[in-house]
Amino acid sequence: MADHRLLESRKLLAFDRSCRRGGKRSIERNWTQLTRRGLPLVERIPGDPENRWITFVWRPRGRVTSPSVYTPIANFATRETALQPLGTTGVWYRSFRVSRRTRASYGFSRLPTPATGGGENAWLRYISSVKPDPQNSNRIFFEKDPDDPRDSDLTLSVVELPGAPAQPWSRVPPSSHWTEEHHRMRSPRLRGVRSVWVELPSDFRPRKIQYNLLVVFDGLTYRTSIPTPRIVENLVDAGRISPTVIVLVGNAPGARTEELGANPAFADFLARELLPWLRRQYRFSHDPSRTVLAGSSLGGVASAHAALRYPHLFGNVLAQSGAFQFPPERKKGAPASLMQAYARSPRRSLRFYLDGGTHETVLADNMPVSLLGSVRHMRDVLVAKGYPVTYVEFEGGHDYACWKGTLADGLIHLLGRS
Repeated sequence: MADHRLLESRKLLAFDRSCRRGGKRSIERNWTQLTRRGLPLVERIPGDPENRWITFVWRPRGRVTSPSVYTPIANFATRETALQPLGTTGVWYRSFRVSRRTRASYGFSRLPTPATGGGENAWLRYISSVKPDPQNSNRIFFEKDPDDPRDSDLTLSVVELPGAPAQPWSRVPPSSHWTEEHHRMRSPRLRGVRSVWVELPSDFRPRKIQYNLLVVFDGLTYRTSIPTPRIVENLVDAGRISPTVIVLVGNAPGARTEELGANPAFADFLARELLPWLRRQYRFSHDPSRTVLAGSSLGGVASAHAALRYPHLFGNVLAQSGAFQFPPERKKGAPASLMQAYARSPRRSLRFYLDGGTHETVLADNMPVSLLGSVRHMRDVLVAKGYPVTYVEFEGGHDYACWKGTLADGLIHLLGRS
């Protein structure tokens, strides 16, 4: 029997009571009634118009003992993601009090969420067990990286509360006018090969139009899960930004953390290998004010680091939930953080768009500040140095479902036509 004192959801409470009155034979009928409008359950909180209860509800097949909900709004913490059983109904649930402007991806697993610092293998096993909510058709898909044998496809469900900001720029256009070229580029500096996707308007006219350049890291994810080509195409078609060439840079297997974490070799690869190669193959503006480096988490770190190292090439940084709390590889006399590197350096001709999620507040192992705290710290350092900074906090977590919208916001701020 469920402890009704712990049930925040009135709908789930009514479901449980009805099942108790009707017995096991009534569970199917009551389940159909509970899920007729889909899941998760989103309910008003009496006396609190700004927030809602969101209740993730799962009815797995077979026996489970320690299931969990995988969602960024819980910071992927073991205790906060553990699902609770609802009596003998076979239903498991977890409620969160969130802003009515929240957007979040989520999925369910028969396994408990691994402890922070539990090891890469434990997380790979856990992620491969996560499944979307069968009662929610709104989903985001993560394609398996063909270059990484340990990777796997992942599909998550997405919940958008009534006040969540619209994401109009990711809609599918009536017809697409863009072409894609996929290259396998070998880098002597990085000692490996990686995929590079170049997205071009079908009427690409390099001798008549000076194109912006947008370079995005975690290229496979920003090609599919976040439909960057579609977003840019819609922005260009609407006249919000001028014509833009997109370059999506893939990751080498097992090298993402090392390469994107303020690694000088990766910045050198961008400036001395990738950019010259692109300029030989295509034509776009050499004006750094029309070049954007973009990425999320460590991709945001790589963007800010490369721009500081090569400001005469890369004039704009679009960092989505930049993981600035992770210190760069320390060498004698080197800055302890990217924030310190910016504080010590002369002000460059750079512009920034930074964002962070209100749920990115967990303190990771050996980290003195949360991710959101580090983004705010970076913002403060940049503002103190006199850099033009646009800073936004969205209601959500470390989540591609949120970044799909803020990518467009950042491009409008950095490349928008006045």
